[in-house]
Amino acid sequence: MPGTNSIDGLMSGLDTSEIIDVTIEVERQSAVLLENQQTLRTRELTVFSALEAKILALKTQLSNLNSRSDFTQSSISISDDTLLSATANDEVASGTYSINILSLAKNHQIASQGFNDATENIMGDGTITISLGNGNEVTIDIDQGESSLVDIKNAINDADAGVTATIINDGTSSNPYRLVLTGDETGQQNVIHFSSDLTGGEDLNFDTASFDDPEMLSQSSGTSSEISLSASSSYTGSSNTNYIFTVMGSGEQTVGTGNITIEWVDANDPTNTGQIVVDQADADIVGPDGLKLRFTDGELTAGDSFQVSTFSPLMQQAADAKITLGDTADGASPIIINSSTNTFEDIISGMDVDIYGITDDDSGPVTIQVGLNTEGIKENLQSFINSYNDVISYIDEQNTYNEDAGEIGVLLGDNTLLLIESKIRSMVINPITSDTTAIRSLADIGIRTDEDGQLSISNSSKLEEAIEEDFESLMNLFVDSGSSDNDSISFLVAGDVAASNQEYEIDITQAATHGYFKGEDLNDPTTHNIVIDDTNNKLRLRVDGLVSDDLVLAEGTYNSGDDIAAELQRVIDADDNIGDREVSVEWITNADGSGYLKITSGTWGSNSKVKIYTSGVDSPAFSELGLANGGTYGGLDVEGTINGEEATGSGQILRGNTDNETTDGFQVRITLDGSELVSGVDATVSLTRGMSSVLKEELLDIVDSQYGLLTYKTSALEDQIDDFEQQIEDIDERLELRRELLYEQWQALETALAELETTSTFLETQLAQIESNTSYIIGKN
Repeated sequence: MPGTNSIDGLMSGLDTSEIIDVTIEVERQSAVLLENQQTLRTRELTVFSALEAKILALKTQLSNLNSRSDFTQSSISISDDTLLSATANDEVASGTYSINILSLAKNHQIASQGFNDATENIMGDGTITISLGNGNEVTIDIDQGESSLVDIKNAINDADAGVTATIINDGTSSNPYRLVLTGDETGQQNVIHFSSDLTGGEDLNFDTASFDDPEMLSQSSGTSSEISLSASSSYTGSSNTNYIFTVMGSGEQTVGTGNITIEWVDANDPTNTGQIVVDQADADIVGPDGLKLRFTDGELTAGDSFQVSTFSPLMQQAADAKITLGDTADGASPIIINSSTNTFEDIISGMDVDIYGITDDDSGPVTIQVGLNTEGIKENLQSFINSYNDVISYIDEQNTYNEDAGEIGVLLGDNTLLLIESKIRSMVINPITSDTTAIRSLADIGIRTDEDGQLSISNSSKLEEAIEEDFESLMNLFVDSGSSDNDSISFLVAGDVAASNQEYEIDITQAATHGYFKGEDLNDPTTHNIVIDDTNNKLRLRVDGLVSDDLVLAEGTYNSGDDIAAELQRVIDADDNIGDREVSVEWITNADGSGYLKITSGTWGSNSKVKIYTSGVDSPAFSELGLANGGTYGGLDVEGTINGEEATGSGQILRGNTDNETTDGFQVRITLDGSELVSGVDATVSLTRGMSSVLKEELLDIVDSQYGLLTYKTSALEDQIDDFEQQIEDIDERLELRRELLYEQWQALETALAELETTSTFLETQLAQIESNTSYIIGKN
């Protein structure tokens, strides 16, 4: 730009700013060339970044074809999903299963007698004790001044006793408020146990059925006899209902004078009807189900009606859900299965069922069809194909030349792009290196490339045939597989450095074991019976870090070690916390007839442990069962080497150590026991890498954030862009100095011209003066 003292052609008449701009523009052509290169490299960087994203998407999609579970997932079809739902894993055998739902699991629900007020402190003070099923008893203090029905409800709910309390109003005119207790868990074992010791006021009764006081429904103005409940009434029924009584005959009738007939009907069952006859005043008149009424002297009028409500404290019986599995056709007999909840776990290995309703003659049994999720496999394959085609199409777009339009792809002829394309194409075209499987390439399952290099399922019947007839080979096309010459040593995972067709020698030096607890020796139970009662019927275990609830043994006399072991097994299996740990209990008999209990965890390795809690348990059974001073023995992890390299065991899994040259991440499962170990190599495992693993490794070589081919390329482009930027900045700085210099030179020129102009004017003035003087002198002479 011009300096502050610049003169833009004032003397020369030239546009000096334009001259300088043109000069700078000409001299800046080298920077323009660099800017063009920078723009091109930026476009290339953008394309490679987009390509990296697409390759990462392909790599992610391959994760759906990378493990056996991706292929072996089950599909479930249910004939009536309003009655049940089901989930399954890959352990479920394909087939059709017929289920009839006989009953749903229910909570135990009981109600107290009625009270006339819910907020007044009418209850006594003291304690109430609640437990649910075999759970711990919880004692709740009820203090004076905080003894209303509402206070007691809140105290129960705050006590976390496994029971929820509510208050209902049954709408009757007398004592309508009842405390209702509902068990938090379903199942026939989860019965509410309640006792109270309240004094100085009302107490709670959840045991006694009763009648409510009579309640008039319609009454003539002339009626004067009063109706009451006899003190000797005792409800012998079991349901909550109303008995409606109607005075028969005509007009007013005097109690004690003749017979007055009163008919009754059960409101819940109109077919249940009867009569009572009032023949005297102030006497017990017997009605239905233990009801006794009294009528005072006075008048009853035909058409008068009243009701007596019954009360049964059992609102809902605790019940297990019950289903049958199987078909009755051709004389078959379905299996009856019970569950304390409406969820049935592993009714068929690997399948859980939730039930919502009862089957009947109209709905019939619910049919569950379990099969291989072939549609899911096809969807995963198609998603892989789409993602692969997306990568190839994008590469082709950048490597094209349209002669007619004169358009050139951004990366036409780029060696890195061509190398990436070649790597990816070769991985899906080349067969896997295996001699043990019939399916070795995508073409073998009907997937081929077209003339544009795009993948497609060109032969769907071939794919269907592979799924139905050679599913194992189909999986092995994509998934790493290994064959072992020892059935007790099986391949699991290859890791990242293992090579296809490599043989891996497995040398086991220690087999995995279960953790267990060994009890003390007990006398022979056949002569020294084990007696379990309410003083010694509970124990608590810790298995693999999980603590059981109190395990409550059935009371009785056990005259064999196997019987007490079976009972302990039963309560462990029923426990919500450790019931699924596959704990086993056995009675080990010594040579002298004595013996001990052995409790073994179902898991393997150093995390497999069984401990006995010997404190904090009411009515402990430890001493009676010889468990008070027994010993805990932790499990052992498998130990050994893979391919001569160090490996780490976890339970039955042996894994090659990190940074091992050939076995980093290589995993095998060892089911040998200690007696089966041999000196030296126990098994040889041959590995075949699946297409997913091979392609993922190739893609990782391309997109690895540290060493990937694209990482090197994009880093080089970024360095070039930064270098161009620096060169451009250097040129622009030099040209800015050049611009200032040119302005200074042009300013000097303009200044010189101005000085010349001044000198010229001066000389012209002097010369004119001389000429004038000369003319004057000549004229004088």
